[in-house]
Amino acid sequence: MRLAPGWTRLLKTVHIILSSAWLASAMILVFFFAAVVPGASRADLHGILIALKAIDDWVIIPAANGILITGIMYGALTHWGWFKHGWITAKWGITLYGILFGTFLLGPRLNRLPELAVSVPIDIPLPAEFTAGLAFLQVWGSVQLATLLAAYLLSVYRWKRKGSFPPAHRAASDPA
Repeated sequence: MRLAPGWTRLLKTVHIILSSAWLASAMILVFFFAAVVPGASRADLHGILIALKAIDDWVIIPAANGILITGIMYGALTHWGWFKHGWITAKWGITLYGILFGTFLLGPRLNRLPELAVSVPIDIPLPAEFTAGLAFLQVWGSVQLATLLAAYLLSVYRWKRKGSFPPAHRAASDPA
């Protein structure tokens, strides 16, 4: 079964909106982890971290799952398929990596930071676990952001390999 052109455009629009939401939210988190959280006063730190956790819980997680769902629909209901082109296969890998890495490594550390920020009085230094968690999020959050940006760019700058398009889409002079 193939989607009608109007439904395909709607699916594509939803997929692009979700991708943009995930990418923009990841940019916000990385910026805050690198530039805002390290210099924030202890009085403001908990609130900032709660806001970042809310962005993760209410934007990044739904957007990532929505991308997975719309990607599955796109593969099943359009001519693009799931693994027909190398750039689509790469996007699948990046999406699955992003969801799994975020779920099991980034998310738990982000969720723990607000608790750690209020676990000691303001006049006592933050626990080492806080500093280590923040450093992890700064480095690996940036890596996650770079891979999301790569997936986004793959949609724009698609690479072609021999045999990646059906014969009807090839130019007449293309010997492949």
